[in-house]
Amino acid sequence: MKGENKDAAVTLVCLPHAGGTPAIYSGWADALEPDIRVVATQPRRPAPDRPLTLRESAADLAGELASQASEPYAFFGNSLGAIVAFEATRVLSGQGHRPPLRLFACGSAPPAVAAAAGRNLRSLPDDEFLSEVSRMGELPREILDEPELQQEFLPGLRGDYSLAETYEYVPGPPLPCPISVFRGLSDTLVDPSKLELWGEYTAQDVKIRGLPGNHFLTQTSATFLHRAIRKDLEQDVRQAGKE
Repeated sequence: MKGENKDAAVTLVCLPHAGGTPAIYSGWADALEPDIRVVATQPRRPAPDRPLTLRESAADLAGELASQASEPYAFFGNSLGAIVAFEATRVLSGQGHRPPLRLFACGSAPPAVAAAAGRNLRSLPDDEFLSEVSRMGELPREILDEPELQQEFLPGLRGDYSLAETYEYVPGPPLPCPISVFRGLSDTLVDPSKLELWGEYTAQDVKIRGLPGNHFLTQTSATFLHRAIRKDLEQDVRQAGKE
């Protein structure tokens, strides 16, 4: 887990939303360090000539982190990134590695709900695909306004939609770590009535918070996220020190 701050009490591994990149977390180190080291990473995506499932992508991520998981860490996943983080946590804990102190799931339905969404946008022609993604509010405004940016953005977005739309949830043991869930109060893509179901995926506690903003809380409500992340991880680090 690469990062500049080697003296932090915990490393926060951050995964982006569909079509996003680690750059969305570019200001997080300044906000959370020195106590929390921020490591933003991009899970592997499928390509037209290289099929890949979400669970395979998560297993790859877990493999990259396994040798460094002896030190305290946590996951923050935004939208699709939350499901990848969930599956990576299952792999790590299932292989006997140290689990994360906490999973932060932002802007995401619980895994089984996400898997049952039943969308099939990935096979649409480019214009229709972008139009439909835009209609649902999953495309940042700056992408809509720049045709050149659309073409740069499109392959990653299609790859991520392939991961999301082909995701198959397999029941298994609950995670051994607590989960903190965030939802934008104006987010129309996440059903708030389903968020309590995240509690079924952990043997520990679950916290659910509604924050001002839309589906892209990492852009609209970063300050609120940082405050909550710091509070939860301070508690987790203290608890881990007692065990």
